[in-house]
This record gives sequence, structure tokens and C-alpha cells, in this order.
Amino acid sequence: MSTISDGWLVGNADNDTSARLSAELGISSLTARILVSRGFTDPASAHNFLNNTTLKMYDPFLLADMDKAVVFIKDAVRSGRRICVYGDYDVDGVTATTLLSTYLRSRGANCTCFIPERISEGYGLNSEAIKTISRQCDVIITVDTGITAVEEVEYARSLGVDVVITDHHSCRDVLPAAVAVVDPYRADDSYPYKALAGVGVVFKLVCALEGNSAKMLEEYAELVAIGTIADVMPLTDENRLIVSAGLSLLEHTKRKGLAALMKKTGVLKRGKRITASAISFAIAPRLNAAGRIASATLALKLLMAEDDESADAIAERLCEINKLRQQTEQRITAEAAKQIAAYRKDASAYVLASDNWHQGVIGVVASKISEKYHTPAILFSFSGDIARGSGRSVSGFSLMDALSKCGDLLVEYGGHELAAGLTIERKNLPEFKKRFEKLAEEALKGRDTVQPLNIDCELRFDEITVGNAAELLMLEPFGLGNPVPLFILKNAVIEDIIPVSDDRHIRLRVRNADGTREASCMYFGMSHSEFPFCRGDMCELACSIEVNEYNGSVTPCVLVRAVRPCEDERLAIYRSRGYYDSIYSGAVSALPSGILPTLEDFRLVFRVLRRELGGERKRVSVRYIKRRIELTEGEKTNLCALKIIIDVLTEFGLVDCLRIRSNDVLELKLLPYSKKVDLEKSMILKKVKESIEKEGELHDGTV
Repeated sequence: MSTISDGWLVGNADNDTSARLSAELGISSLTARILVSRGFTDPASAHNFLNNTTLKMYDPFLLADMDKAVVFIKDAVRSGRRICVYGDYDVDGVTATTLLSTYLRSRGANCTCFIPERISEGYGLNSEAIKTISRQCDVIITVDTGITAVEEVEYARSLGVDVVITDHHSCRDVLPAAVAVVDPYRADDSYPYKALAGVGVVFKLVCALEGNSAKMLEEYAELVAIGTIADVMPLTDENRLIVSAGLSLLEHTKRKGLAALMKKTGVLKRGKRITASAISFAIAPRLNAAGRIASATLALKLLMAEDDESADAIAERLCEINKLRQQTEQRITAEAAKQIAAYRKDASAYVLASDNWHQGVIGVVASKISEKYHTPAILFSFSGDIARGSGRSVSGFSLMDALSKCGDLLVEYGGHELAAGLTIERKNLPEFKKRFEKLAEEALKGRDTVQPLNIDCELRFDEITVGNAAELLMLEPFGLGNPVPLFILKNAVIEDIIPVSDDRHIRLRVRNADGTREASCMYFGMSHSEFPFCRGDMCELACSIEVNEYNGSVTPCVLVRAVRPCEDERLAIYRSRGYYDSIYSGAVSALPSGILPTLEDFRLVFRVLRRELGGERKRVSVRYIKRRIELTEGEKTNLCALKIIIDVLTEFGLVDCLRIRSNDVLELKLLPYSKKVDLEKSMILKKVKESIEKEGELHDGTV
């Protein structure tokens, strides 16, 4: 989430090229500009993209060891060997388990399936599970797991169990000594598209077993689409073809469990197109919630349900579990926020821990904290003296590199650059916290960790229509590699700001400069107090548009991703930031006299803070405070002076302030005080005065 951001990268959509595409393809100017911005500059390439005409499914036998896997599995089925499909508890793993076990049973296999419990067993193959399985089965086929299970495969072999590995995670130097290891990331693999999900690899396996990829696509594309979308795999190349087919099949699905869940969530409605976003925000979280809060076998049962009654009951139960997951997530988030408030104010990373956090949810919360504060975050859930943790990071800081440098303090760890899991003993947590924070500070010092916004093109007020929003669905499926189109809406005047859902979100009403057109907007995840604008402000929105259907009414809706001031004010803000940064860095250039706050300025700011904050801790933007001063007190102030005032109030213990990295957003709380403050004793004000005096003379300027 971004507020006043200078990291907006607006694409170049040439007007003449866009007009030609619009005319030749019979599409709107808006859709044409998006295509041009994304590199489809001639009608042929644009037509191919919109219709998937050049995409194809690759030969599954290009995957290393696929031939071995097919020969072995066909022989195992023919000879009646007992097969166990061993999966993972996330959506990718559950859909992969469903797909392979369903296929094998349909071909006469003696097949069962197993998914480990997240809390008691953890991720991947484990020896206890293998031992239990070996009493009933003599073949294990892994899906979405197993690529690093060298010791576990050896143990299975010692028990007389043959193992076939199918996975899509990164390989290590030594592969498991399995009958076959199918993973597109093998060093010796020649498969042309590496970004398959775990369920995608399994799909290629059944295509190879069946010898008819088109038939398997018709039969299993729904499952592959859900797993691929949920695992946030790129929706390009072969994935785009398979997911497109799957989304189309979902609209008339014969899978009773999926139909029940989509009806419960409102995804499945007559005449309504099912999108990748609907899967991401409605279906995947409910399937995932089972593995996080309860047991992934519940999601497995839903996908395999054969009658309406059991499908409806399981779908209802998954919705209830998801509500519990949301409540648990909110509680952990609130408790984590209290720990963050006690952190040192210039922290470059957060390492948080509790004995009362649910292990299945801490990864979601870590992700939200990392996104909110633009810092790496690790959350630990203790059980006795052992904690399992989940970490998320930001661009420029590899979790795996950092964890490898803390390896002597950890029981185990694994993952990749931006997400990782780890286990630690309680006695090692303080030293780990110290070392990890230092590594983050060294890596991120002076870096802007806010991700830039990639904007396709400009959106005009007269283009905010139901027709245009509906036509954009031609570009589906949206996801990694093909994001939802993002626009810049310029010169938008804010008419109204309405808090929604206890001020967790806001609804905006904006108009164009001459007041001839209006638009309704939703800004999810932005509170009224944090929003750095007021009624009457002119700004620019980074946004998407979609069709909103409610109570029989169909209207266009603008979904806001970020807001920034118009250009002139942005320049003033950047100057103010420069002045403020120069004071603390010592690299002083010509400073205007207005940056030195007066006693009356302090009284003014404190009065407004007391009114705005009350006795609560709130997340607010500096610009919002500035605008509230101007609107309620009728006084002009500048951002640099305002930041200095807040620093001084913090220095004297009147305010507790936590700065959000790379942004003019603060978490503030007024603290109790009983005596007067002598500003002459402020070291910060002394530094400001010295900085100004170094220049030798003051000059007037806009701040």
C-alpha cells in the first residue's frame, strides 16, 4: 500500500498505435492502450494474446524422468501395488493430491492419499508418516513436495517402499534416490516452461500417463487453475492456457464440492464470469484455511465430494473455519502491533514471538507486517521451548541468505528469498533477533524498500464505464506476469471520504476538475486518519476499474491502489523531504527560514494531535496532520517543520512515534506529561539551528 509515492512508473501507450489496435480489433481505446503499454503493438500479436492462439501445451516427456515415472506407475497399477499419493496442506498440494489420486483410481489403481498435519507434522515427507504408510502401501508418489527429502526417501526404501517424486520447488545438489524425480527445476531438465505449480507438474504426469493432453485438460483444468492461482505462479505461457481453460470449465463445473463452495461465496452466479481474482480472494483462502486452522483433509474431502449434501456441509464448514482464521489473524496482528510499538524506532526488521499465536496463521500476519512497514518480518509461535517461525521479506533482502548466516542458532530453516520457514530454541531467540536485525540494517540502509507501482496508462473520467470495465476481462486471467490493469486518474477532486468497516477501509467520491463527471471509489486497507488528503483536495489516483453488481444494480467501481498529490504539490513535498533529510545527514544546502518552528507552531501542532489522536495510538500521515491544521486552525504550516516538531515532542517524551520506512506515515500516541517543556534544551532544535547557521544566511522559499 502506498500513499504519497514517487515510485509510479507509467507505461508508454502511443496514441496512434492504440487507435490502430482499437479500430482493427474492435476494442475500446482503453483496452488498446493497455495492450500497447504491455508490448502488444501490432494487431496480430494483440489478437494472439487475447485469444491464446499461439499458446500450446508442451510435451510432458520433456520433463526429466517423466519416462521413468510413467513406466513405473503403469506397471504399479497393472500389478495391483498399493499406492499412496503424498501431498501438502496448501491449495496447490491439495489440488495436486486430488488430481492424481482421482486419476489413478479412475484407471483401476489401488490408491489412497495422505496429507501431513501442519502443526504436528510440518511440511514434507516425514519418517513417522512413511512408517505408517508402509504398513498399507508399497508405493509413494509425492505431489508438491519431496524434492529435498533425501534421507526420507532412503528410509522409505529401507522399508520396501518405492518413491516417485513430483515437485516444483528448487532442487539441491543431491536429488533423492527415488524411482523417478520429476521437477522442472532439475539442473538437467529441458522442459521449456519452468513456472509450473505443483499441481501443474502432476497434470503433466497424468497427460503422460494418459497419452492425451487435450482430454486431461478437459477433465482436470479446474483443479490445475485453482492450485496455480493460489500458489501465485506466473499466468503466462502454458499456465495462461491451462488456467484460462480451467476458469471457463468452473462456470459449469460438475465437481460438486467446488460448485458448493462457489455458491456459498457468491462466485458462482448465472451469467457471471469466474475470474482469477475470484479464486484468489474467495476460493483459495477457504481451501487454505483448512490446512491452517483445522486439517487439510477437509479441503481434500470437499474436492472429492460425490453428493450435494456432503459437499454443502463441507463448504459451510470451510467458510466457518475461514472466519475463525480471519479472527485469529486479526488478534495476532493486533498483538504483533503492540510488540512493534515497543521496538526501537529505526528498526530495519521485526522479529516477534508469542506463546499464544497459532502457527498456521503467523505466515499471513508476517506478510501483512512486511507489506505495511516495508521491512522484513519474522513471527515465531512457541510450543514449550521450541518455536516455529514464518518470515517474509522485501526486495533487496534475501531471507535465505540472512538465515544461512544465523544457521548456528536455528534448528532448521528453508524457503527462498522473500519467504521462509524456520525453527528455533527459546534460548537462542535473543541472539537471533539481534543478529538478524543487524543483517537487515546493513543490507537495507539508505534503500527505498517500497515497491514501485507499474501503471499501464492514463484513465479518463469518461472512460469509467461498465462497458470498459467488462471488456478488460478479455485480458484475463490476471495474476503474476499479467497483472490487473492499473491506471492513473489525474486531476481528481475529492468530494467525500467515508470510513467503512470500522475505518479499516474508505469509500471516496471524486470528480473531474470542471465538475462534469464523478466516480465512486473504494480504497481497501486505508483508514480515514491515515489517508493524507481531505475533501476538496486535487490528487492523482493509481487505480483499477471493475463492474460492481449490488441489489440488481450494475455500476463501474474504481479500486484505489495509491493516491498522490498533483505535480506542483509533489515537488514541494520532495523539497521538504530533502530539507528534512539534509538536517539529519549534515549535508546542508540552502535552507528556508520556515523550517524552524516557533513556540506557537508547537502549541498548534500539539493541540491538533490531542484532538486527532485522543488517547489512542493511530497511524496517520504527516500530510494529513498538515491539512487538519490548515482546515481546523486556519494556519499554514510546512511538512519539514511539522516533522521537526514531532521529533522534538518525541525527544521530550510527549509523543511515542514510530516511523514507517520510506513513507511520510507515522504511528503516534500522546504520552502523559506533568511538567512544562523547555524547548531551549532540545538537542534536535539545536541541530536545526546549527544547520541553518552553517549556511550563513536564510532565504525564503516554498517548503
